[in-house]
Amino acid sequence: MAEAPAASRRRKLTAERERELLRVTAELVGEVGYEQVTMAAVAQRAKCSTATLYRQWESKPRLVISAWKALSTEAGKDLSGIDTGSLRGDLMAVMRYLVADDPAKKTFTSMPAAIVQDEGLMEIVREILIHPILRDLAQLFERAVTRGEIEAGNPVIDLADQILFGPLFAQTILHGTPATPELMETVVELVLLPVLTARPAAV
Repeated sequence: MAEAPAASRRRKLTAERERELLRVTAELVGEVGYEQVTMAAVAQRAKCSTATLYRQWESKPRLVISAWKALSTEAGKDLSGIDTGSLRGDLMAVMRYLVADDPAKKTFTSMPAAIVQDEGLMEIVREILIHPILRDLAQLFERAVTRGEIEAGNPVIDLADQILFGPLFAQTILHGTPATPELMETVVELVLLPVLTARPAAV
């Protein structure tokens, strides 16, 4: 009888054990910073082998960003549950999501500098953290089109993510302060909603 392939013999992590390994990773990043964290250090604290970590996450960057995602999700930082039944309600909920306190920010304070310096790390950030947000936004706009709140093919839909996220970075870079709920509400009310719901002019 042929022996089963090695991949099929690997014991898959339970959801509880996966959460535990990600929690340990987050703790270490918070204590010593991203650059000082190693797979060996995570394995030692989590009482597992480095092979287990590499088999599940492939690399340190993917493990750390997965831990960041898990911590944010546990804190309710997730767009997928937003569906208020109206475009305005959804966008205001997104705005609150963007400016809400996120415990992951305090834990992963060492990450921004590392991300800027490492394009490979940035690609993993896009894959694990950013692309799911963009997919959730796309579904939000699809629902608004179905409800008739937005014209199908409105070109602003493809720019909406930049209109929403732009003020977050601009406020910090230009003024040295974080974006406030009031600022983001103004962006939604006076900038994004009007151009999304505008009807084409009659020819």
